[in-house]
Amino acid sequence: MERSGTHDFLIGFDALAQAVRRARGANGRSADGGLTLSQYGLLEGLGDRRAARVQELAEEAGISASTATRILDALERRGIVRRTRSNRDRRAVAVTLTEHGEDLLRAERDWLRGRQRSFYASLPVEEQEIAPDLLLRLAALIDQLAAGPEE
Repeated sequence: MERSGTHDFLIGFDALAQAVRRARGANGRSADGGLTLSQYGLLEGLGDRRAARVQELAEEAGISASTATRILDALERRGIVRRTRSNRDRRAVAVTLTEHGEDLLRAERDWLRGRQRSFYASLPVEEQEIAPDLLLRLAALIDQLAAGPEE
């Protein structure tokens, strides 16, 4: 049976989606003291500011507040983050990176960006030219799929 470009795209897209799901659930680099992609995704929002609320971090990472809380529990036990209750609103919890957390987040970002740059550099020039737009369009499609069917 001859395969069409559409068929090949669907197979490739499904493989990408499965790889993303595996990566989000994998312990990977956390086993050697690093961060999982889920942990990194949650902490990425703290990289440019002193503190954030759990709900803010969860929304930015695209996860529920309860999932964010479970991730933060593990990160706090490892001394990566610190959570502090607000004096004005006891329900509000501010999350900050510890010094160890700042160092770890920086190292993880450097490692991740290095891998991404290396992959990009390995692409033929023609693919490098279309890769940024294609990735942004795929990200938009994934967001649409996550939102579900339009009513």
